Amino acid sequence: MQIHGIPVNLKLNSTVLMIASFVISVVAGLIFGFAGVGRGVYVTMYTVGMAYLKLLFLLALPLVFLNLVFGVMQRVQLQSDRSSPARLCFFHSIAVVGAAILGLAAGGITGSSMIPATFAGFADFGLRWLRPLVPWLLFLSVLIGAAAAKIGPEGEEARRMISSLADVTAFAGTLWLRILPVGLFFLLCPMIGVRGLAVLWPGVKLVLVTAFCCVAYGVLVYGYQLHHCGRDCPMHFLRNFKSVLLQAFAVCSSGSGEGDALRSLWRMGIAEETGRTAWHCGKLLGKTGTVLYLGIACMLAVRYVGMPVSVHSGVGFFVWILLFSMAGMKYRGGGLYCVLVLLFMIGLPMRAAVPLLVFEWLLDGCRSALNSAAAGTGAYLADKLGWMLPLRK
Repeated sequence: MQIHGIPVNLKLNSTVLMIASFVISVVAGLIFGFAGVGRGVYVTMYTVGMAYLKLLFLLALPLVFLNLVFGVMQRVQLQSDRSSPARLCFFHSIAVVGAAILGLAAGGITGSSMIPATFAGFADFGLRWLRPLVPWLLFLSVLIGAAAAKIGPEGEEARRMISSLADVTAFAGTLWLRILPVGLFFLLCPMIGVRGLAVLWPGVKLVLVTAFCCVAYGVLVYGYQLHHCGRDCPMHFLRNFKSVLLQAFAVCSSGSGEGDALRSLWRMGIAEETGRTAWHCGKLLGKTGTVLYLGIACMLAVRYVGMPVSVHSGVGFFVWILLFSMAGMKYRGGGLYCVLVLLFMIGLPMRAAVPLLVFEWLLDGCRSALNSAAAGTGAYLADKLGWMLPLRK
């Protein structure tokens, strides 16, 4: 289909199903509330919804660990073969740090006050014995990824196996998200039946804050950097790259439009080899959308359940968010799976993830679009400012 004349591969089935599930859940919840449906019906529905969320979380653990190993392996290989200039890597690294700070600040400032739990008895992740081990498993994943990249030719088979396992688990996560409309109905309907439309406010605020911060960061940070290439460069970049951004937002994946992105960069006068090298570097290092989403979601979830936040915990959130940004997520739902592991690791109840689940399709679209904007901007700057020249020589 086309949006304002721009061809976009919009997956109408999943999008329509999510919108329909949301509307049906709200309407059914209001009807149940007015009809005075018994608490037993609500508890049964909520239990089914929490079962879906818990399975989503159980899938998130191996998915995040394996993709973190794969992402670190790719980063170390990128530095070893020196295929990308140091200035481009530095640009993406600084942008990611800035996005993490903005996300935590925005989430902390706009976080909602505590909202009473609808069904507190069904709101625990479980696996309490595993929680203290998660930080160590994350650091172990980083170590394994670095070792797999550094071991040399004899580790080629291990690298292929890690890449395959990461792709399989990520695709399994994508498959499980296809029945998200069903899980959303069983979660949202009883919550609205008991608490009314007020339960939607934390999720709505999360979407609004995330969308505003993504747009603001893209315009103020990347627009300002593009302005160094010339006064008309920001609009020139947007005119040629907006189809890629819409594609990333529509399919909730920044890795699906690589061909369109390279063609857009070529139309802007960037050589194919230069564009491909810089684009791959940006997709690996420029996870600004991911860290921005993680920061906002983490702080809003903490405020949602009424957990106090100190400077010490804020610094911890910052470190973990940067660590999660190393994961090589390239499928839909990458941000949601990272948030689930992060919430579990810091000890929040499972109900803190419900607002994220309700609007996951919008949040993931914003995250993917900003990631694509970061990769495209890095490629544009690398070509126009001559960052790739030392490599060409």
